[in-house]
Amino acid sequence: MRFLQFLFFFFGTLFLYSQTISGKVQTESGSAISNVNVYLDGTKVSSVSNGDGSFQLDVQAQKSGNIIFQKDNYETSIFPLEKAIGKSVKVIINPISEIEEVVIIPYTEQAYKDFINYFLDQFIGFDQDDVRIKNQRTLKFSFDKKNQFLKVKAPQTLVIENKKLGYTIQYNLINFQADFKAKSTSYLGTSFFKESSFRKDITLNRMNAYNGSMMHFLRSLYNNELEKEGFIVNHAKRIPNPDYPTEAELQRLTDHFEIVKAQKNSTLPWTDELEAIAQKKSKNSEFVMAILKTKMKESEFTKRQSDRLFLDFEDLLQVNYQK
Repeated sequence: MRFLQFLFFFFGTLFLYSQTISGKVQTESGSAISNVNVYLDGTKVSSVSNGDGSFQLDVQAQKSGNIIFQKDNYETSIFPLEKAIGKSVKVIINPISEIEEVVIIPYTEQAYKDFINYFLDQFIGFDQDDVRIKNQRTLKFSFDKKNQFLKVKAPQTLVIENKKLGYTIQYNLINFQADFKAKSTSYLGTSFFKESSFRKDITLNRMNAYNGSMMHFLRSLYNNELEKEGFIVNHAKRIPNPDYPTEAELQRLTDHFEIVKAQKNSTLPWTDELEAIAQKKSKNSEFVMAILKTKMKESEFTKRQSDRLFLDFEDLLQVNYQK
């Protein structure tokens, strides 16, 4: 069973007044810290601490989410918004130790060259002509060749420019890793946005980017408006593809190539059977998607507790947007 919790940063009842959170950022020894980025994660709501460490953050109508306190070369602190509303908070962050991180697999320039394109494909996606990391050279890459495991860290806040949507994004990359053996990639970070352009075409681009997006889906789900907003949710499951080679057939392919490699015998017969297996492997995916139920009701895959929404479902959800 998949049981995921989502925090909805843009949701909640709208009020006619703003909500301001104030406080002070300091070290454990009591020294004030200036120029700390204070922001509501994933939004344009942001501020900076003053010389005495004090700050004020107008969270407007937001009721849930995480407040981030971030400064390069300092620990990052994450504070739940709902615990800060109406209170003055004291936030303690300490300088990151200057002792060099002890690593078994070093961060190298060669790893950067080998995997920067993979990182950009996973982190930014296909639209790299309009989106770029202005300081991507600060990224550090470590690759464990034996275990086929990649780690990427960002000693500095990443500055991401999205020309198409007119945003500059400050992204604090906490963790990025790829396990090539398990065929999995994950990353974690916090961010806030600043508008860099107000052209009319930018507004249209933002609308197009939002419609049908994950944020659009989550907001519609939270407000019980999936159907109204054009979303259809189906119960899906990955099942083995009957057209994909069996384990025994794949083993015959493997055995053939191992013999060729071991004996250095490139004249070993390539039979029609081996060719058929190879064609089946190249033309078919190992799994196919089966739709078990269409147009699921929200109550069939969600649970609500207080002001939080949980997804609770078996297998996979297939989300389609039509509007």
